[in-house]
Amino acid sequence: MKTILTLALLSVALQAQSVTIVNSGSTNTAGFQIVVQESGEAEYRTHPRPIAIRRGEAPKKIQKTIPKSLVDRLYADVEAAQPLDSLPARHCVKSASFGTRTYIDAGGQESPDLSCGDGGNAKLRALIRDSSQIVEIFRPH
Repeated sequence: MKTILTLALLSVALQAQSVTIVNSGSTNTAGFQIVVQESGEAEYRTHPRPIAIRRGEAPKKIQKTIPKSLVDRLYADVEAAQPLDSLPARHCVKSASFGTRTYIDAGGQESPDLSCGDGGNAKLRALIRDSSQIVEIFRPH
């Protein structure tokens, strides 16, 4: 009974929150975050490197609407993967200068680094697929 109540509370908390895809950036690349609302409205914000900020570069903001089917799948996959911080963490070798970390933040919880692969875990695989498709929407073509 306690597990059902916990899952129900997590579900309610998630519905009240947005889902954020975060890329940490690195010494040589700017990071970003994409805040996806359940309505499909999404905002992409860059996190410029310190040198860019010193040169006066402002963070970039882009607003887009994500297709409803993708938003619904993202929210369902995030809910199915709860609690995010209990998903198996994969570790991968990364360059000190070029390595980044990509994760999902929802309801105050963070997924493991999605850029290290799913390690055969279906829940991580779904989060990687969803976040990759949303990031692609914001890439310049």
